[in-house]
Amino acid sequence: MAVSDQDGALLSFGFNDKLWRIMIMSREFTNDPHGSAVLARYNELLKVLTEKYGKAKQVHRLGGSIYSESRYFLAGIRGGESSWHTDFDAPSISVQLAISANDSSTGRWRLFYTYKPLEKEFEASKRSREKGAL
Repeated sequence: MAVSDQDGALLSFGFNDKLWRIMIMSREFTNDPHGSAVLARYNELLKVLTEKYGKAKQVHRLGGSIYSESRYFLAGIRGGESSWHTDFDAPSISVQLAISANDSSTGRWRLFYTYKPLEKEFEASKRSREKGAL
């Protein structure tokens, strides 16, 4: 899968070498502390994902103080004061579209696809291996 403004993808394989999660990240949207460009692209992707996966749970929360002001949107995301993501939940897959920030004026969108059955298998294997290592 390729998205036109995708910069890269990270693939997560479990201990059994099965792919259980894909993370896609966009190119950098620079010189935009308001996050206008990355928000516009987020909304375009959100529309497509909603058509494909249906209703989702949105978490669009601005932080308090200066982080409630639009000019500090990406600073709030970067500092963990604000959160901007949407979660889709299908029977065997979960999808999350989110905005992240490299700094106070550079944002990206990120898209996570997680295959639920293999996620459970990965978590169980991880706990077992950690227990054996301790």
